[in-house]
Amino acid sequence: MKNNLHLPLAGILATGILAAIQTTTAALPGGGRAAKILHEFTLPPFSMAYLGFDPADLAAAEANGAVTDSPGIASGLQQLNGNRYLSVTDRGANIDRPDGFKAFPFPQFSPTIVIFKVINDQIVPTDYLPILNDDGENVTGLPNGPADDGPGFEDTTTPTQLPYNHDGLDPEDIHTLPGGGFILVEEYSSSVVIVSDTGHVLKRYTPEGKPLAAVEYTPGVVTPAARYSVSDSLPGVLKQRRANRGFEGIAVSADGRTAYTVMQSPMGGTGAASPYRNSRVVRAIRMNISDPLNMQVTGQFVVYMSPVSTYPAGNFARDMKISATSWVSEDRLLFLERSDKPGSGGAKLILVDLSNATDVTGRPDAGVPLVYENVATDFVTLGITPATSEVILDVNAELPAITDFKLEGLSILNANTVSISNDNDFGIGDVPGRSSKIWQIRLGTQLR
Repeated sequence: MKNNLHLPLAGILATGILAAIQTTTAALPGGGRAAKILHEFTLPPFSMAYLGFDPADLAAAEANGAVTDSPGIASGLQQLNGNRYLSVTDRGANIDRPDGFKAFPFPQFSPTIVIFKVINDQIVPTDYLPILNDDGENVTGLPNGPADDGPGFEDTTTPTQLPYNHDGLDPEDIHTLPGGGFILVEEYSSSVVIVSDTGHVLKRYTPEGKPLAAVEYTPGVVTPAARYSVSDSLPGVLKQRRANRGFEGIAVSADGRTAYTVMQSPMGGTGAASPYRNSRVVRAIRMNISDPLNMQVTGQFVVYMSPVSTYPAGNFARDMKISATSWVSEDRLLFLERSDKPGSGGAKLILVDLSNATDVTGRPDAGVPLVYENVATDFVTLGITPATSEVILDVNAELPAITDFKLEGLSILNANTVSISNDNDFGIGDVPGRSSKIWQIRLGTQLR
């Protein structure tokens, strides 16, 4: 396998792109109008050989059940300028096993940063950067430990478990940083990751009490410490995240000094008797990223997701997710909210206003046991004001031609236009053969 496929992203990103991606506030000509799909772009068959893998790698992955010409390149999305976008893959191809665990048919795959163009009706990747540890090796997308959706196996039948990997990442969103490099969020630890222009992890911020040090998860088998810098300085309560429900969105301010991320789903169990089963509460985390290698948490806020009754029949509260987050203006974010229900899903763009929301940082009730996610909690009694929100786009109602339920990337092109992208699960998910797609959408309601 070729571990070090470093194409010239640093030069590409040093061309003043930050000024080109900020939201504009021009008036909407002619007043309000219906939302409209302006263009749909599709990634044609695209061999993962371009991502640095040789024929033997691909053949072994295919023997384990992988598809090697349909990479999921756009779990996260940022317009750079014009028709050029920055994106990131997630942890790579995985398959649900009969025992409830995951098979990773391509275990050596490393999450990869991608730059692509949209031309005519196609997505055209141009540059690729695998994410690496301090030793220059692929971090891989394998689980960090048993609390992170593990263990993993190489195929759907083998009894032999793949080793845990503290380097492993499951990235779900990405944004450039003014000084170079990238900020990403990922699901395994609910962590924030700083990556250099060369693809190396410079620092990973994890919840308190999760330093990714060497440990024996299995007696006699030591999982080594992560081979990059780790700071367990995020709120420890984030360890209560549901399986495979960590961070999925990163919103970065125009000056690159402030960022928000949000939990993908409410924390807490979903068993029949759980007080969190039908929770609508997610937590948004504000961070000072002016010095990315000394990032500081500066706020924590309560946000309500939409009632499940506003989604198609067949959905449950526990199916709801926040799959992307973009910066609109100070304390105002655009969320891509969706259902995780194949066949009866749905998606909305939600404008969230945090300007009057209570910062719960340091409050005793902000930790464990979970209080805010309990459906019986009365925030008025607690003296807590949640964020307010407004539906900007109901994809099901306004754009029924978009039937893909796994919408995971969001980029604001201007006050009237956004791009959204899907996660195609590397062609082997709930909808086998699904392609990676980008939709450019004119909004009916202007962002403000």
